[in-house]
Amino acid sequence: MTNTTKTPPPAPTADQFYKAHGVPEDIKSRLESTAVLLISATRRSTEETFELGEHLEQAATLLPDGTVEQWAAERCGYTARHIRTLRATARNLVAYKEVLVELAVGPTVVGKLSSANPEQIEQAIGVARDTGRLRVQDVTAIISGSNEGAEQEEEVDPFDVGGPDGLKAIVALKVREGMKSFIAHVNEIRAHIEEALPKQNIVKKALVGKTALTARLAREELKSLAQFVTPNPTAASVIHATSIPSRTKWAAVGDLLYNMGGEDTWPDKAGLRAWLENEVLPLLNWVAPKPPESRALKAKAASVDVLPAKKATAKLAKASKLKAETFPTLKEGLESMFAGVGIDARVNLAAPEKKNTIPTLTEALAKPQSRGPRPAVLGEAKLDSASAA
Repeated sequence: MTNTTKTPPPAPTADQFYKAHGVPEDIKSRLESTAVLLISATRRSTEETFELGEHLEQAATLLPDGTVEQWAAERCGYTARHIRTLRATARNLVAYKEVLVELAVGPTVVGKLSSANPEQIEQAIGVARDTGRLRVQDVTAIISGSNEGAEQEEEVDPFDVGGPDGLKAIVALKVREGMKSFIAHVNEIRAHIEEALPKQNIVKKALVGKTALTARLAREELKSLAQFVTPNPTAASVIHATSIPSRTKWAAVGDLLYNMGGEDTWPDKAGLRAWLENEVLPLLNWVAPKPPESRALKAKAASVDVLPAKKATAKLAKASKLKAETFPTLKEGLESMFAGVGIDARVNLAAPEKKNTIPTLTEALAKPQSRGPRPAVLGEAKLDSASAA
């Protein structure tokens, strides 16, 4: 019987990639964990196909823009086409995952379906329900049939569209891109904390320097997404933002990001580690949960010959695992709110598409965008940091 398990390339190959692209050690450790899962996957179920796509999407947020295909090809032995298909599955079919798994639609068919639009996907699901199966040729016929005679519409800037439709398009754009950016900055803060915790001595000043500006920016992004504006009831000429309801988890997130924005509001050295482990990480994990790993993939990963993870990192991951909460996530809350006014604000938070990858704060400061509000906000955050120092 032929062994189809992909063999990990020699360690120097992976090390050369990480060195060439300047990948930090903490990010490298997370990428290696993802590589184990990708390498160990052989004959996949539909559910595992989605999970592999989610892991690739997460890896794309950790790697420099446009390098995830090179990394997965060199490190894990995947083809560029296979990588694109898995990522498209995770991005485009996440809303249909449950029904596709329930209907036992095979991974190959799911991959073909990942390039379809929502109407075509619904039509394909209808075929699967009616006939009890869905084949690649069925999906191909649906996609080609829908595209026959269709005229390519000129792309219109939503900022040039008037009326409620134009405003809805702008709001939906803000929600989608704003959520991506906010989650990316939360992930950036978490990565720095997870890098510092295994060390015997946590240097508070250094950790503040890596996270404070990003925390300020993330707090402003959260306010922009979740707060409204209202006139002051006692002074009509004063317009101010509403507050997130107190004693809620999202209010706690806003307070945490505020406290992380300046060294004076961090605990002293004696209480720093406990604060990071017991308060900061659990709350950040609640905001941006990491993709779950399936039991099947974990079992396969255990049989692959790879270097063991550091004990301290494993202990940290276990300690920071968040218990299930009953509160809605940012994604669920905002989608529900905007659905009430007819706005489709659905978004995949696992990772932004390649063209819309959110830069880290360091990249944004080093290379400001020519258009958009983010450079101004970053400039203000930079000035605030300088004045606070």
